[in-house]
Amino acid sequence: MRWWGSGRQPAKQPAVWLAAGALIMFSFLFVGWWKADRLPQIFPPHLELLDQQVWSHGAEAYSLERYRAFHQAIIDLRMQWRREQARWWPTADTHTLQATYQNLLQEGSALLEVSKHQKSTRHQQLTTALESERRQVTRLRALIGIFDVRRNLRALSVTEGLLNQAASRLGQDRDNHAHILLGQARDSLAPIEAHVMAQMKRYGTLSQLAKWNLWATNTVDWSSRTGGTAIVVIKASRQLVLYRNGKPLRRFYIDLGFSGLQDKLQEGDGATPEGQFHIQQKKGPGSTKFHKALLLNYPTNEHRRRFQKAKLKGGLTARRGIGDLIEIHGQQPNGNSTTNGCIALSNTDMDAVFHLAKEGTPVTVVGALQSDNWVMKALGNITDHTRQRTALPTDSLTVRNR
Repeated sequence: MRWWGSGRQPAKQPAVWLAAGALIMFSFLFVGWWKADRLPQIFPPHLELLDQQVWSHGAEAYSLERYRAFHQAIIDLRMQWRREQARWWPTADTHTLQATYQNLLQEGSALLEVSKHQKSTRHQQLTTALESERRQVTRLRALIGIFDVRRNLRALSVTEGLLNQAASRLGQDRDNHAHILLGQARDSLAPIEAHVMAQMKRYGTLSQLAKWNLWATNTVDWSSRTGGTAIVVIKASRQLVLYRNGKPLRRFYIDLGFSGLQDKLQEGDGATPEGQFHIQQKKGPGSTKFHKALLLNYPTNEHRRRFQKAKLKGGLTARRGIGDLIEIHGQQPNGNSTTNGCIALSNTDMDAVFHLAKEGTPVTVVGALQSDNWVMKALGNITDHTRQRTALPTDSLTVRNR
């Protein structure tokens, strides 16, 4: 009995096995090619880490449009990456996505370097501005005891506190907070500057300088005509110049009150009065609490008129009088030469002036005689700072939360 088809069975088996083997080999090659061309299952972290670094260095503040474009491109690429991962068959965009990824790495690296540079520059600008404001505070504090700065002492202390906090924040690399504190310090300092500059500017006013020079010239002329002794006190240079026969005979260093460079307006203001006076009384030991004293005829009629005028304008403290007992005096028994509006000398110098002066001796007190006095130089430094004070490097940085 013959087996159906037994004559062709051997011929079919090799062909089937060859076809199956080829199919398996092709499958392995295809899978290898397919897997090699597929994107990683996890979005590569390097780009997102770079984005975080760029953001932390302030790129959103320094290069807003450029950073936003960079950040949005990362978001778009991530979304495309996820869509590609969901496909069974790879698309032609795979290589494009890889190229976009590499381009974004380059852009992020460049943006990071720019942000680092801008952040460093801004930090240095804030540091420079901070030191500049500290120097201004030092200038203003140097005026305590010669101009009326007492009412500003608390504001000065507040300003110093803000500057110290700003310096601390800069040291912690918290430039945003330092920026805010520095702005607050400037706001605190501005009214102090205005108040002090208003007091100082008359030392450079031509009309005021002309008046002071006229008073001093009249006093020296009187000494020249009579051969007598006369005294000129120059507050800005802290000098008492004693003239005889119209020539300077001796010069002495003086101390003034806590607002000595101000012109006295009322009692308790600590200012030393300006004008043309004479010695009303010589007070030796036992008749004064100081070593010796020369009482001046303050207030004069001119001072009383000025006082009444200011009172009518409401510019004076209530219940305060015009003040009196303005003297040229020596030290107290404890050696203290502090004065509240008088002109103070060392005891040795007071002995010399007391010996040469007489009752009736003219005494002229002026602020300054030259326009280049130190008050104007100090005012120039304070004013230059206010004029050159530039806006802070950038506005306070506002960035999105992460």
